[in-house]
Amino acid sequence: MAVKITHLTNGQQVRFANADGARRYAEIMGGGVDKWRFTVVPEDPMLRKMSDSVVNVPVWRMTSR
Repeated sequence: MAVKITHLTNGQQVRFANADGARRYAEIMGGGVDKWRFTVVPEDPMLRKMSDSVVNVPVWRMTSR
């Protein structure tokens, strides 16, 4: 189940695939879970359809010589 977290002070919103990822982000990057509001996001059938398809994305590597 997807979860969206919203920062209580600045309104920043971040969406996660699950609550564990959202909690971890809030603890490590966001200053603690007490500074965020957690909301369950209903599943969108279109997103499910898109996630089932395979997309090849080129990877650009930067090297210094």
